[in-house]
Amino acid sequence: MKKIKFTKMSASGNDFVVIDNRENQISDVSSQISEFVKKVCQRKLGVGADGVLLLEKSSKADFKMRIFNPDGGEVEMCGNGARCIALWAKSKCKMQNAKCKIETKAGVLEAEVVSDNIVKLKMGDPTNPKLNFNLLVDDREYKVHTINTGVPHIVLFAEDLEKAKVKELGKKIRYHKEFAPEGTNVNFIR
Repeated sequence: MKKIKFTKMSASGNDFVVIDNRENQISDVSSQISEFVKKVCQRKLGVGADGVLLLEKSSKADFKMRIFNPDGGEVEMCGNGARCIALWAKSKCKMQNAKCKIETKAGVLEAEVVSDNIVKLKMGDPTNPKLNFNLLVDDREYKVHTINTGVPHIVLFAEDLEKAKVKELGKKIRYHKEFAPEGTNVNFIR
């Protein structure tokens, strides 16, 4: 079994396993990466994380960030993940400049490490806002709002998060045919 060094980081409640993959120690075979990520992200049997971040070489920016969700799927971008990558790179790569550019599948982001635990991130303008959109799930209609911040998000208002069955409903909405094939991030607001 190959040993892989990693750092566990968190930003705004999201936790990540960060791996320096500039020397391609993690294979680029998607099925292998997917299985690796699933095992690493398991909370009871693995390290436990909301995602795995691979820091790689880039021809367009200072670094490239690849992000994988716990289900093993690669996604375009994650703001909290990019903040972690910027902070990690500043400390581990001995960057002299507090600012860096990070290549993602959603484009190049600009980050600035302000202090030991504060990172500013310029993500660009959100796109495709859709307000008061009716979504039918299990014969019930929900009024939702959608926006893309580099990755698609759906926002749902819920008076009582316990009664909303966040995990169950969230999964059904995430993989709803309306958002196929990639799915969407689901956010509940009280």
